Amino acid sequence: MNLLKLISFLLFTFFLFPIGAEKGEKLVQENCLSCHGNPDLNLMSLSTMSYIAKNEMLQILSEGKMKTQAENLTNQEKEEIAIFLTKDEAEQDSSPTVYCSKELSADGLKDGSLWSSWGQDSFNKRHQTSTTINSRNITNLKLKWSFGLRTENPRGQPIAVGSVIFISAGDTTYALDKNLGCAYWTFTSAARLRNAPAFDTNTKDAIYLIDQDFGTYKINAISGQLIWKVNIPKETPWSTSSASPILVGSKLVVPLSTIETVAPINPKHECCTSSGGIALLDAETGNIIWNHRVLEEAKYVGKVFVTRTKKFAPAGAAVWNAPGVDLVNKRIFFGTGQSTQSPASEFSDAIITLDLETGKRIWSTQTLSGDAHNVACEIPVVKRLSCPDEDGPDFDFGASVIQSKTSNGESILLAGQKSGWVFGLNNETGIIKWKTRVGRGGTLGGIHFGMATDDSKLFVPVSDREVGRTYDWKKRPGLYALDIDTGDLIWSYQLDDICKDREAVSGEGRCSTGFSAPVSVAGDVLFAGALDGRFSAHSTEDGSKLWEFDTLRSFRTVNNYPAVGGSIDAAGAVIVDNWVFINSGYSNHGQMTGNVLLAFSID
Repeated sequence: MNLLKLISFLLFTFFLFPIGAEKGEKLVQENCLSCHGNPDLNLMSLSTMSYIAKNEMLQILSEGKMKTQAENLTNQEKEEIAIFLTKDEAEQDSSPTVYCSKELSADGLKDGSLWSSWGQDSFNKRHQTSTTINSRNITNLKLKWSFGLRTENPRGQPIAVGSVIFISAGDTTYALDKNLGCAYWTFTSAARLRNAPAFDTNTKDAIYLIDQDFGTYKINAISGQLIWKVNIPKETPWSTSSASPILVGSKLVVPLSTIETVAPINPKHECCTSSGGIALLDAETGNIIWNHRVLEEAKYVGKVFVTRTKKFAPAGAAVWNAPGVDLVNKRIFFGTGQSTQSPASEFSDAIITLDLETGKRIWSTQTLSGDAHNVACEIPVVKRLSCPDEDGPDFDFGASVIQSKTSNGESILLAGQKSGWVFGLNNETGIIKWKTRVGRGGTLGGIHFGMATDDSKLFVPVSDREVGRTYDWKKRPGLYALDIDTGDLIWSYQLDDICKDREAVSGEGRCSTGFSAPVSVAGDVLFAGALDGRFSAHSTEDGSKLWEFDTLRSFRTVNNYPAVGGSIDAAGAVIVDNWVFINSGYSNHGQMTGNVLLAFSID
């Protein structure tokens, strides 16, 4: 941190926490401010945490990401921190949900086209063919309604079924009328929801939810009533669900992740023992059929030289992306995260396929070896104590893998990495057919949350967000179209930098230039949301911009809940019929916070 930044930081500390601050403020200053008050670490700011409910903050401190950081605190001190940081729950509930005048019927789930899971289909193509939207009428796309979400970062992408939009925010799932935005019903889960629901396309009467504690729910899509709930066993306290599930046939595929990446901030944490994985459940009963752990059980590999804290490996390889499923060949495919302790595993930063029936690994292809990294590597005070020896670049696969076909009908897997590289792999063997670099890469992308394809071109969003490290390329934030057969670049669209003239509406988070959110295709139109808050449509033929809407403003919502737009990240556009839906606002890594779901349609 240079001298100017240090002075700014000290002034921020002085004015936010004046002399004579009450105990909650003092505890926050002593335990939270050094990280969450430092803009260089790209963490959620303290004031953004006011969007979180008190009980959720207590869970974060007791069982979640901040467990080790808070282990020296008493329960009373955790309570005081949570009260100080968060909104009063009565205030959060002061604006009641606006319910529809008519109840949802079974027919309401049958009319119109579907976007039934995160990736739209089991191959994660994010391609809507059943739509009236195209390059000739895109200029007629208008905002019809907006809905205020009670969360500081709406990470969960909506899905669309018939006349209904299902979206999860915080611990609440809403079933909204597609045309009006009123709610047919709401459902409250036991823990926070960070992903998209999955619709049962077989029975056409249920959705599935996975909360961050692996609570798995089957909900009646018409009434919102719970059909069953099961808890997938947590292998470690750090195990969590982050990516979206998918239903194929009668099987529910659930990706398993880990938040142990943050635990080594505490030098006493014995890093690391958790692993990513995939669980397969029977959709009818909720019974667990099998549970695949990506890594073998971690073993003792030594001690930290200074603190003598024990180290364990292999660890990490979280599954941050929604898996894809090939029902014909009975395979599941997905990408993995980096290792969290040295030595790095051969199964981190890898594309993996599993046998759908047994959960056994068929093949694994690693694209980057030696990538062992955790959050301690980014904090100078603890880096020498808790960062893995390899101190890898953290270039994992956050984006979902796509299955498509080449022009000669050969099945191919398409994978984009945070390194800025894109890979085409043989579906049968995992052998890399081609690889193309389109971005500089970085801890926050490169290719961050997802690509899309129309089975001819692969559309790649690039973030290249600046996060303190040395790079070997100039940043290239933009959109890229690649030939599926060869990986050759067909066109590129370079995003202009307008951040110097923009400030977050809520006053929180920083503007960045780049496309981090997944992109989506409708006919000959590509939809992309940018970190600077702009939502745009582009020609799939040449990448030219056809339409744009600036979400960085406040909105009058149908549920009368205050809402603003911010950075578009994590969740991409959902297209059905003549409608497009997109979240705006995301603050997990210091972006511009917001809390709105926007609904557009062609006039």
